[in-house]
Amino acid sequence: MKALTLLTILIISITGLYCTTEKRLYYIPENYTGKTRDNMDKMLMRGQKLFKAHCSGCHGIFTKGKDSIPNFSKTQIEAYEARLLYDDQANHGILQKITSEELDRILDFLKLRTIKKDEL
Repeated sequence: MKALTLLTILIISITGLYCTTEKRLYYIPENYTGKTRDNMDKMLMRGQKLFKAHCSGCHGIFTKGKDSIPNFSKTQIEAYEARLLYDDQANHGILQKITSEELDRILDFLKLRTIKKDEL
């Protein structure tokens, strides 16, 4: 049991260290403070990493994506969420590979990501 606890603490520490070294591509609203802000930061960083791992090959936030695939404007994110609510099967296969919690983190990241002026 002690070994499991130590392993958990080690994993959390390494994850925390990794999170602090990766560039954040999102903003947290100023009214979020303290523990709430820390929790939001962890959720958004997780969403950023999940997006990078599963979505960025086609959606060009981190690299040049495919020309015919959107980079998620606010309107496109809202439309995507609506399709998910109505269980629209037109979404691609990545949804078969991630959990609904992971998808929620990705969408949270997309909603609060730092958008360049030319993307507005």
